[in-house]
Amino acid sequence: MLLSQMKENQTATITALDESFALSRRLHDMGFTAGQKINCCEIGLCGSPIAYTIRGTKIALRKKDADKIGVVL
Repeated sequence: MLLSQMKENQTATITALDESFALSRRLHDMGFTAGQKINCCEIGLCGSPIAYTIRGTKIALRKKDADKIGVVL
């Protein structure tokens, strides 16, 4: 499942991060690593951006960037 497919208030565990896209290094530095728990807080009216809570920090990502992150519920 992709991070962008999560519903509001769902919690998942990150399984993979596509290393080939531009933000992968920055996301990795912010804590988007395999095994890390992540919670979907809010979804924008048009489906993007989507706010997530990870390691006590709220981070908003565009849907196209969240499509690059794999998770399991």
